[in-house]
This record gives sequence, structure tokens and C-alpha cells, in this order.
Amino acid sequence: MKNFHKIKALIHSSFGKRISVNYISLLLIQVTNLVLPIVTFPYLISILGLQKFGLIMFAQAICSVLYIFVDYGFSLSATRQITLQRSDKEEMATVFSTVLLIKIVIATGVFILYAITVFVVPKFQIEKEVFLLSYLMVFGQACFVDWFFQGIEKMKVMALLSILAKGVFTLLIFVFIRDVSDYIQVSFFMGIGYILAGILSIILALKYVSIVKPSLTLVRKLLKESFSLFVSNLAARLINTIPILVLGFFVNESTVAIYTSMEKLITTSKGVFVSLYQALFPWLVSQTRLKQREYVIKMLPIVGLIAIMVTLPFLICGGWLLNILYDNVAINENSYLFYILALNIIFTSYFMLFIAHYFPAVGDFMSRLKTLAFSAVCGIIIGLIFISQLEILGAVITAVSIEAILLIFSIYYFIKTKPVGII
Repeated sequence: MKNFHKIKALIHSSFGKRISVNYISLLLIQVTNLVLPIVTFPYLISILGLQKFGLIMFAQAICSVLYIFVDYGFSLSATRQITLQRSDKEEMATVFSTVLLIKIVIATGVFILYAITVFVVPKFQIEKEVFLLSYLMVFGQACFVDWFFQGIEKMKVMALLSILAKGVFTLLIFVFIRDVSDYIQVSFFMGIGYILAGILSIILALKYVSIVKPSLTLVRKLLKESFSLFVSNLAARLINTIPILVLGFFVNESTVAIYTSMEKLITTSKGVFVSLYQALFPWLVSQTRLKQREYVIKMLPIVGLIAIMVTLPFLICGGWLLNILYDNVAINENSYLFYILALNIIFTSYFMLFIAHYFPAVGDFMSRLKTLAFSAVCGIIIGLIFISQLEILGAVITAVSIEAILLIFSIYYFIKTKPVGII
């Protein structure tokens, strides 16, 4: 009973209310991420067919990797800087202006190199319009200052803008995509949604901060500080996209579509944990090392319970869900793979507690880097071996194996980096 009253008091405190609002806002983003693919993916597959839909997913996977070069780890390091400097408006404005400039410059440079690659590589050249238009999403994300709003704990703004971006994309899809020949427009519409949200996010951010002259000293500091984050984020993105990239390069786009139709449902359901960890991140940064480790240990059973609750519906109703959503023979024939992929929810819930939450909060970017880098190398090796032989089954085996390896390395480095005298 005492614990119940403590929890109730915490929820009604100013801290509890702030965390609750932030969590609900971030959860709303993840719910949108889950609902909109459920609405748009079946429609796109029915109109475009597996081959064209898989092509679009392949191009988006490539651009999602390119965005990591643009982000350069600022989604964590800049959030941390904004959180630490939020009482000093001048310093906060300098961080905001510097990070925004760096991201736009990098986005432009990466696009030039990407465009050259698209025109040179035959596989890309055939569908160059799709691959080039997919990069609009990267420009939009470069302008989207979600890291700033997370740092000042204004997650409601993030939620509204994210929903706007995906809402615009969804509306355009249903209005204009009517035939397989419209497939090129899909990537364009997605980019438009992100660019609109990015521009609006900058306008809204100017209510809290002003644009000032970027600091070259800060540029050097941020680039140096964020390098390990960049490498680890690149490894993390490769981990998430290895199955799609290998299938796209060495198998075919139709297989990419079948895999993505299932994988997207699993990935978006993990948003429950993304929202929770993002909402608590600014608070965790401000705690002592002892409290940070105690918090992680206390979270383990809670995270496990949530993971089981999220996973069970997929294990019970997975085949029925795929049949209702897609009504596609090829997808239904491979529905057994969906049950295997669902196990990733449990693995992800735990390794994200360390990788996306604890290690960045305590500034232990090296442990995060080692965990992700080792796992990415293992994933590439597993992917090349299994996917080339087993195709989509190999992709599923690769996805589950990578996340299990991530969890093992995460726990290992959490224990290994324990300071003397601390739990």
C-alpha cells in the first residue's frame, strides 16, 4: 500500500506530470508510426505490387543509412547539450544554430555523393528517380529539430509535427496513387511530408531560441564529441537494415516487400520502448551514477512485463493479422516467419535500455560503440551467409540473431563498466 501511495504521489508531482505528458506525446508518435503503415502498406502493395513496393522500401533503407551521416550522432549529443544548457539561453541558441547548420551542410554534401553513385551504379540508374526522390526524406529529417524539443522537454511539439509529416504523406498516397505507374510519386510524397515538418519545427523552435552566429569552436567540439555516437548510430542503422539491403542487392525487390510487410509491424511496435526511454532521458542525464545504475536494474522486470504484453498479440494473432492486412498469397505463405520476428520485441526492449538510454545518459559512448560495432560486424557476416542461401528465411534468422547478440554485448558492457563501490 505504501508503494502504491508513493507511485501515486510521484505521478501527481510536477516531475511525474512532466514525464507523463512527454511519454504520452512520444507514445502518440509511435502509435502513428504503427497505424499509418497498417493503413498505407496494404494499399500500396495492392496498387503497386510486391516488386515496386519492394523497390521503394529498398531505396528508403539506403536513405535511412545515409541519414546517419547527416545526423552524425546529434540526436543524442545535441539533446544532451540542450538539456545541460537550457538555463542559459545564449548557449542554447549557439548549440541550436551550430547543430542545424552542420546538419544542413552535411546533408547537401552527402546528396552530391549519393547522386553521383545513383548515376554510376547500374542497379540504381535503372530506377534513378525513385532513389533520388527518396533522399528528400533525408533533407526533411535534417531540418527537423526534434533533438531540440526533446532537450527542452517539449515532446508535444515533436508529436504534432511527426504526425503532421506522416499524415500529409498518407493523405497524398490515397489521393494520388491510383496505378502502378504512380510508384515514383510515393518517395516524393514522403519527402514532402518530412520537409514540411522540418520547416515548421524550425519556426516553432524560434519561439524558445533565436538563430545566432554558429561557433566554430563548438563545431569542432560537437564533431569530435559526436564521432563515436555517429559510428555507433551507423552500426545501429546497419543492424536494422542489413536484411533489407542484402535482400535488395542479392535477391529481389519482391522478397524485400514480403520481409518489410512483416518487419515493419514488429519494428513499429517497439515504439513503446522508444517513447519511454526518450521521455525519461533528460531526467536520467541529471542523476548521479549510482542512481542511474539503480534505475536500470529496477527497470528490468518492468521492461520485461511490457515486452511480453506487446509480443503476445503477435504470437497469438500473427497469421490472421497478415491475412487481414495484406490478403497477399506470397505474404501469407511466409507468415510463419512473422512469429519468429516477434521475438525481437523482447530482445529490443532490453538492449535499448542500455544502448539508447543508459550508456548515452552517463556519457559512456565507448561501450555503446563497441556493443553496436561488434554486433554490426556479426550481423553483416550472418546476413551474407544466411540470406544468400536461404533468402527471406535467412533475413529473419539474421534479424533475430543480431538483436540477441546486441543484448548479450549490452549486458556484458553494463557489468564490465561498473564503477568501484557502485551496484
